[in-house]
Amino acid sequence: MIQRPQSIFLLIVVIAEILVIAGWPLWTKTGMSGETAQVFISEWTSQIQGKAQVEANYIPLILTLISVALTAYILFQFKNRMRQMALGLVNSMLIAATMGYSFYTIYKKTIPLFNPEMQGAYDLGFYALIVALLANMIANRLIRKDEMLVQSSNRMR
Repeated sequence: MIQRPQSIFLLIVVIAEILVIAGWPLWTKTGMSGETAQVFISEWTSQIQGKAQVEANYIPLILTLISVALTAYILFQFKNRMRQMALGLVNSMLIAATMGYSFYTIYKKTIPLFNPEMQGAYDLGFYALIVALLANMIANRLIRKDEMLVQSSNRMR
């Protein structure tokens, strides 16, 4: 039985980020003439007039891989809650930086390719990153709550 609910939320973070790394698209756009553009965590692809274009983009992939490793490390630091809180904050910033870089790729590189008035649609990968960010914030809150409980019991001694 899991004694600490923040472990469940940290596992949700890991699962959501692994799904994004595995290839769930973050954003997709389809034009009137059949042009397509997709943004993944490691690249964005476009198919315009029969010509395919792929541009690798490893910065968000590296940030997400670091975040997965950091989350797994946080799971094993259950005896040091202060370190867990600090690492959880860094993890939230990494996920937010990944989402920010993805926004940059979407709005500066892929939307202007064709039909700039069409915005496209966010896909499951983007929502998985949002779930990871929210689950990480909830885990941080529960870790802080545990630390406050331990501090209050120390004061009672």
